[in-house]
Amino acid sequence: MSQVLDVYLSTDRVGKLHLDDERRFVFEYHPDWVADHDSQPLSLSLPVRAEPYRDALAQPFFANLLPEAEIRHLIAKSLGLSEQNDFALLEAIGGECAGAVSLFPEGTILPTRSDYKKLDDDALNQLIADLPAQPMMAGEQGVRLSLAGAQNKLPVFYDGNEISIPRGIAASSHILKPPMLHYPNTVENEYFCMQLAERINLNVPETQILHKAVPLYLITRYDRIRDEHDNLMRLPQEDFCQAMAIPPNNKYEKEGGPSLKACFELVRNRSIQPTKDLNELLNWVIFNYLIGNADAHGKNVSLMLTPEGPELAPFYDLMSTTIYPNLAQKMAMKIGGEDRPDWIIARRWEQFSEDIGIKLKLVRLRCLTMADELSYQAVNLASEFQKQHGENDQIKKIVGLIEKRKRKLNNIFSSSK
Repeated sequence: MSQVLDVYLSTDRVGKLHLDDERRFVFEYHPDWVADHDSQPLSLSLPVRAEPYRDALAQPFFANLLPEAEIRHLIAKSLGLSEQNDFALLEAIGGECAGAVSLFPEGTILPTRSDYKKLDDDALNQLIADLPAQPMMAGEQGVRLSLAGAQNKLPVFYDGNEISIPRGIAASSHILKPPMLHYPNTVENEYFCMQLAERINLNVPETQILHKAVPLYLITRYDRIRDEHDNLMRLPQEDFCQAMAIPPNNKYEKEGGPSLKACFELVRNRSIQPTKDLNELLNWVIFNYLIGNADAHGKNVSLMLTPEGPELAPFYDLMSTTIYPNLAQKMAMKIGGEDRPDWIIARRWEQFSEDIGIKLKLVRLRCLTMADELSYQAVNLASEFQKQHGENDQIKKIVGLIEKRKRKLNNIFSSSK
């Protein structure tokens, strides 16, 4: 195992990550990066400075780049590594991560050309079939892919016709998700919810369903862009847990993760466009409540770290989890101190309004307006979805849940006038 990892933002080496004598993380920026006063920080929790960052701040940022839960376990097993060894996992799979961050063993000479492995339908279908046992294609020669989260997914390059796997320093353009085991129609569920979000003008990337041996959910990466030479470039971004130096094991509010109050404070204090982003974040909260997304935690909302400063990233991972009885029904972040959706009554919305610093009148209006619009759009989209993709019981359940929660909001706010 390497003793030191070079840390890159896109193609720029910005610092190094190593372990101290007690095998705890230490990150320090490269002197040249520190000397340039316009240098981009890795994270809001890691401002550019000459002094090293010790484990309490360094570890949360880098650990949040790695997969979690069973996916992490299987990757570690495939690579012959300890599941708890963040440093070794970053060395093994940290080549293509969220945002612009890449890690390589110290002194690695990076290739000058991107390398992609094209997949025909047979190869793609086989890869998807193998993914549960070999997440992120861990161990395949030249492949170093990492995405956070507990769901199986894969960074890929998609040109509109073919799927390719990035190798070496190559950047992915999309994220591919197969169906989740034990939960029917998750591909259709997430696609439907993301399309709903787009219809009510939430900021979301483009999505589509690829019909292969199994349906595959494909989402365009918002943290990638083409440069003037048509090369795919990585854009710096981080999730709210990274920005707040919260380890991935604590991503849920009840385990010490971000609360909605903390999320709104982060945006209010750090965004370069706070008014716009606070409104967008409010929309995100209400949308997740209406569709029954109980898994909207601090790693499922992010900031783009632009040269001008932070701004709220497009939304992702919008899926109705409540329709699956064997998934947790309590919300990842409480609304007004309550995580049980059926218990969120008028005074909880009042407390939420106070917590986030947005007037109750605006919160009330936004809830009622979105509920009406979302209910209308859900019925129309479900009809279109049925014509294109066929009957789907989960889509019907989402439409019914939105209608139920719309009625609940109407009752709450009409009785609290």
